[in-house]
Amino acid sequence: MQLIPGPQTSAKHLKNQSGTHLCKKMGKKRFLLLYGSETGQSQAIAEEINELSSKHDLHSEIHCLSLTEKKFSLSKETCMVMVVSTTGEGECPETAMKFWRRLRKTTLPPDHLANLNYALLALGDSNYSNFCRNGKNFDERFQQLGAKHFYPTGYADDATGLEVVVEPWIEGLWKALHKVIDNQENSDLSGNVLAEVNGEVNTDNMKENAENNANETQNGVLQITEKDQAKVQANEQSSTGNNTSEMSGKHVNDSDLPAGPENSNNTLQKPTSQSSKTDQLIAEGETTDRTREGPMVASLTHSIPPLSESGLTMPVLPPPFLKLEYAHNETIDLESLPIQGGAALPSAQSGVIQATIVKATQLTRDDAVKRALDIELEVSENSLNFQPGDSFGIICPNGDQEVTELLHYLRLTEMSDVPFRISVLEGTKKKKASIADFIPPFSTLRHVFTTCCDIRALPKKAFLRTLLEHTSNPKEKRRLQELCSKQGQGDYATFLRAPSLSLMDILIAFPSCNPPIERILEHMTRLQPRPYSISSSPLTSPTSFHFVFNVIDIPEGNGRSQARQGVCTGWLSHLATRIQGQSSPKIIIQNLEEKVEKLTLKDEAPSKVQIPIYYRTNQHFHLPSDTSTPLILIGPGTGVAPFVGFLEHRSHMMKEAVEGSMTFGPVWLFFGCRHKDRDYIYREKLEEFQETGVLSRLCVSFSRDDPVHDESEKQIPRYVQDSMRMYKEELTELLLDKGAYVYVCGDAKNMAKNVLETWKEILKEKTGQGDYDMLQLIAKLREEKRYLEDVWT
Repeated sequence: MQLIPGPQTSAKHLKNQSGTHLCKKMGKKRFLLLYGSETGQSQAIAEEINELSSKHDLHSEIHCLSLTEKKFSLSKETCMVMVVSTTGEGECPETAMKFWRRLRKTTLPPDHLANLNYALLALGDSNYSNFCRNGKNFDERFQQLGAKHFYPTGYADDATGLEVVVEPWIEGLWKALHKVIDNQENSDLSGNVLAEVNGEVNTDNMKENAENNANETQNGVLQITEKDQAKVQANEQSSTGNNTSEMSGKHVNDSDLPAGPENSNNTLQKPTSQSSKTDQLIAEGETTDRTREGPMVASLTHSIPPLSESGLTMPVLPPPFLKLEYAHNETIDLESLPIQGGAALPSAQSGVIQATIVKATQLTRDDAVKRALDIELEVSENSLNFQPGDSFGIICPNGDQEVTELLHYLRLTEMSDVPFRISVLEGTKKKKASIADFIPPFSTLRHVFTTCCDIRALPKKAFLRTLLEHTSNPKEKRRLQELCSKQGQGDYATFLRAPSLSLMDILIAFPSCNPPIERILEHMTRLQPRPYSISSSPLTSPTSFHFVFNVIDIPEGNGRSQARQGVCTGWLSHLATRIQGQSSPKIIIQNLEEKVEKLTLKDEAPSKVQIPIYYRTNQHFHLPSDTSTPLILIGPGTGVAPFVGFLEHRSHMMKEAVEGSMTFGPVWLFFGCRHKDRDYIYREKLEEFQETGVLSRLCVSFSRDDPVHDESEKQIPRYVQDSMRMYKEELTELLLDKGAYVYVCGDAKNMAKNVLETWKEILKEKTGQGDYDMLQLIAKLREEKRYLEDVWT
């Protein structure tokens, strides 16, 4: 971290601060640093730790978990830090699977890792029920093999912002590492190492929280929550006397600076007496325009006291490491370049397949809140072998107009289509500097920004830290400093994270920011493929399949510079419109309102529109092999997609089965949407499945329609969980007595959680057992693969 001065800090103060050497030089101490990443977030955090370690007189040896036994052997290590994410239904990333299989071997003795002291940072998303499950699995297994914590485990939540946990966890890590390495040769570390660590992470405060969240605390692992971190920050302020003085507007002496390597050669703002007067007026409710400059309400570009008058602790400026050279006299064949530089596709079980759009149908009425499209894709024979419930990834591009505008705001319009070569900057101070594997070393900026980089991604604080170095307006620069600072964490969450601002939004809001393209590419993340569930059966056609999606519309405002559509859904919507009016009898477009200019593809017939896809791994979300097993399917909105495939598959099997040769168990489907007449997708199909006996019970609910009652005067349910309560006796019998499988598909943030709570509620009522027993029962169903989720945020 770096402390910066405010605009009123004196030159004398700056000189004194820059000449103050606060860290004690020590020899480098080695530790192993491992990461397991699915989308690159764990890797980025591990690389940040690796970059910072030398500044704390430590040497980190960083490796991906996929390199086990090639670059490292955990049984030979004494100090290890791991950053690992969770994917799917609480599973390992692909890069960590080999490591996890080795770790799970039953032949390993209980003292296999007895010499290992470790710290673990787990990444997850609390919108999913198996939050950080993979990290918890590693924690449990490490301790089963004799390893010991030297620092509390952190559980970072992508739903609220990974930085909320990651930043304080990393800050406290350094002291803990020095402590454990210093004691390795002189102390028996099987004792209470955690209690000895009293650095930036306050374990007493975390224990207090852990007692209230016992289900998140296992084997001495403590979850660092947002609440904990507020306590940690308060503790830091009171222990150093530094931030408390800054926030109250009091004078700060040089001696008040906390000692530590992160504060060497840094500066700190000393608010003036005017700041103190302002704070006093604020407290008394007597503020006027004369006592405060700027707007009275904070925004993306403006702050208010106390932040606007505070000293700031910022991330260390990342060292530059890329060099870009234009090849003005050379030409390039962009179509010959591998997709996204040939980087491995996440969760891929196949290579890239070119699929042709042969049919697009709007399933919702024009006045529906969201527009749902069904797309049929055709692939070559034997290129895709799928089951109902499987998913595939679509490799989508950024929009042409959005890319053009971004290049304009980067002052790169003239260079957009000039070939360039990118290489690692000679003499860079960045450890293990390399070009991102999804960026081709020879390409054009338009191609890279269109197909490789996620230009919509929220700029991280390290990115903002780099941008402010290339911002000339002092007020804009100060605001960027605040937004990437520790003190400005709340403003970052409110004005950047919540509205999901992009790089272009930042450039428009801060017009004096003019960063070099190399610095931009150093921070760009990969444009991730989008996963979709298949909504048809291979028994209908082995070379074609359907999927459904809502077109995402994102309005302008809250810092967003313009209205936009979802990257992939907007692109697919435009492609569907593109084939409108073609003469091919296979191509049908219904009710598509949006018109776009007719696009052209080189050497491609106008009726043939192809998109790159790949088959994704899916280990669990399939029909049981025993057709007599009862099924309970819960999928509101587009979550019904895989269940349409289930029912279509079952319909074919029932038609082809010799009479009496197969038994088919009951199938219940719970579906919900806003309006029965506007967005009841696949209605005709579902009602036909019910009429033909493929579907035993179709339970529908409509949340926005006026309340109505049935013949018995009971109110028709509004949500799927209301339908579940209505049929609680039948559902509990199917699940507990007849061994039913439960499948849940749709929104993870609200629906999946509400459905799970409803199951706990009706099962608790049925069995008469307590909350803990319900947790055990649901865990058992998950373990038996009888409660399966395919959910997204």
